[in-house]
Amino acid sequence: MRTADGIGGMWALLGTQWGALRRVVGFADALAAWPPWLAPPLAIATLLALIALSGIALAALGGLLTSLLAAALLLDYVFGVRVQLA
Repeated sequence: MRTADGIGGMWALLGTQWGALRRVVGFADALAAWPPWLAPPLAIATLLALIALSGIALAALGGLLTSLLAAALLLDYVFGVRVQLA
């Protein structure tokens, strides 16, 4: 990264970095075309979607742990195979 010369140089550097970021994040132009009053509902909807996905992930983890426990009990009590850590 190069050093900026004064305030004008800092703004030029910031503009360059902002342009690079907008090229990486391709959906920024589509979101900028929406009216500004949609920003709060969009933020709330995004947070609710993240919370829902976190709940789904935790439920999947619970299902995985339950099935591993059932497999361990099945191996131990039905087949007589014990799995131990050394």
